[in-house]
Amino acid sequence: MLHRQKMLIQMACLGLLFISTFSLAAEIQMGNNQPLADISWQDSEDKTHSVSDTNGKPRILHFWAAWCIPCREEMPKMLDWKKDNSDIVVIPLSMDQRMAQAKFFIKKLKLEMPPLLVNKKDRKKIEVPVLPYTIFIAKDGTQLATIKGIASWEDAQFSQQVRQLFK
Repeated sequence: MLHRQKMLIQMACLGLLFISTFSLAAEIQMGNNQPLADISWQDSEDKTHSVSDTNGKPRILHFWAAWCIPCREEMPKMLDWKKDNSDIVVIPLSMDQRMAQAKFFIKKLKLEMPPLLVNKKDRKKIEVPVLPYTIFIAKDGTQLATIKGIASWEDAQFSQQVRQLFK
């Protein structure tokens, strides 16, 4: 009985560690200022779009997936940030296998965004080490910075840091 209680306590501690790891906001990591690969994605009407379609504008690529629990927490905050910062192009890209998964996630969370699915052939062009994952791209197409994990979209200081990246 004592052994079972000890195991349950250890499992609970691991669970708290897991939750707290993903609840912590990730920091902006400076990029390499190299051109980003021109990846493409499909919209719900099966039209193809690419990063180069938005050249000349500051951009944020935000990678997520329907199965990603931290993405559920972050996505509404990111969309609110997007509304308040409409001068920056924010492109939320699903890494799911099928468009139906992305649509289900959007519908379930009642998000106001189009489902955009990264093309399978382009997934290898860009390394997405974790979800959520965010890439900041300058007007000229160079990679300015990244965030591995949940970003602090609701924090005013974070917004200032993002704006500073694009100056």
